[in-house]
Amino acid sequence: MNILVMGGTRFVGLAVVEELEKYGHAVTIFNRGVTPVTLPASVRRLYGDRHDHAAMRETLAGERFDAVVDCSAYIKPDVESMVEIFGGRIGHYVFMSSPAAFAPSTRFPIPEDHPGTTIPTPRNNDYGIHKAICEDYLVGQYREHGFAASVGKLPMVFGPRNTGRHRELLMFHRLLLGRPALIPGDGSTFSHPNYIPDMAKGVRNMLLNPATFGQKYNFAMEEYYSDESFVDTIAEVVGVTPDKILMGHDLTTEVYRTFPYPIMHRSQVAASPWYKSNVFSTAKFATHTGFRQEHTFAAAVADTYEWFRREGLHENYGWDWSHEDAVIQRLRG
Repeated sequence: MNILVMGGTRFVGLAVVEELEKYGHAVTIFNRGVTPVTLPASVRRLYGDRHDHAAMRETLAGERFDAVVDCSAYIKPDVESMVEIFGGRIGHYVFMSSPAAFAPSTRFPIPEDHPGTTIPTPRNNDYGIHKAICEDYLVGQYREHGFAASVGKLPMVFGPRNTGRHRELLMFHRLLLGRPALIPGDGSTFSHPNYIPDMAKGVRNMLLNPATFGQKYNFAMEEYYSDESFVDTIAEVVGVTPDKILMGHDLTTEVYRTFPYPIMHRSQVAASPWYKSNVFSTAKFATHTGFRQEHTFAAAVADTYEWFRREGLHENYGWDWSHEDAVIQRLRG
């Protein structure tokens, strides 16, 4: 196939590019050209700002693609411009979204048809709201006009080249430095991981698959973990015995309110409190595409840690531990 990837130079998009190229597809990426990246030699690169819709339309007008994977759309005008440019000209459009588009739920695992959010979150403001609006618009375009769009929600992404500093990389450093790991509540809150190299295989499985048209999917592993087991798994990979501190409910609430970063890498559902587990149904994606994860959570963490060491990120990352030190002092004196 001839495939356009919007973005394609960062964590998620680059994994998709490499997966598609590895299987012989012709891949073109479209972005501003700001991020330094080493791409496979066969990948074409088109330059432009996707928010300049007129210029983007001019750049893409003469291009022909079988499918588009959009890793850089965040608001409705982003996806409206893609429908305008490619309506009737491509066989499939895949929009990468997030569980932040879900409203809070008391039903688990959370299915894809769970309502979208209308509530902004303190950290991401209205990010989830905009993603939900994009999702509903695209499903409507398929139902009303036959525009073959699909949505993939990516919970708790991790893996090599993760650009999110305060995720697994932060825990690697804590444990390597022998620092205590502050664990929310009693450590039993569950989260649902998504290993990005496996996710890229899932995207490849769904392209031009009619069963996926007009559908929303949760892209996630078949396993999930508690906050405490997250620490234990990473500690085993790093090769240390973790010094774990369980924080009480009130203190954890304070930490999430006052820290400049989340204390625990967590699947996010809009406005869901820290003590709410978030687990997502993945059955529909497996049924429609035949996708199965290739890595266990422990194996995925091991691969990520190997990349972390290989890139020299373990040597110095410039963390400010003052917020955690203050909490540790309060708890241990």
